[in-house]
Amino acid sequence: MRAFIIPILIAVSMQQSNTPTAQIVDTPSVKILKGLTAPEFDAEMQQMNVALGVACGFCHVRGNFANDDNPHKATARRMLEMTQAINRQFFAGYSVGKDESRLGRVTCYTCHQGEQKPKKPDL
Repeated sequence: MRAFIIPILIAVSMQQSNTPTAQIVDTPSVKILKGLTAPEFDAEMQQMNVALGVACGFCHVRGNFANDDNPHKATARRMLEMTQAINRQFFAGYSVGKDESRLGRVTCYTCHQGEQKPKKPDL
C-alpha cells in the first residue's frame, strides 16, 4: 500500500509546483496601481468601469492603453491618489478581502455609485 501512495504524492507535488504564478504588472505606464498581479489589476480596472458606469475607452485611448492623451486618464490617476490618501489616513488598519478593491475601504464606487460624476452626499 505504501509503495502505491508515495508515487501518487510525488506526482501531486510535482503538479502543484508547475502551477504558473500571476505576474506583477510592471510597466512605466502604470503609475498608481503598482504591485498588483495581472488578474488583480484587471479586476481593479473592471471595478472602476462599474463604479463610473463607463467602458475602458472613457479613460484610455482605444488600441493604445498606455497612451496618456485622454484627459480622463489624468483625472482618474488624481482620484486614485486621493482615494489611497483617504484610505491611508482613515482606514490604515483595514484588511482588504478577497474580492474587494485593492484600494481599500473607500473606492471609486463610494462616491460615484455607477455615475461618471460623483454623487453629492445627502446632508
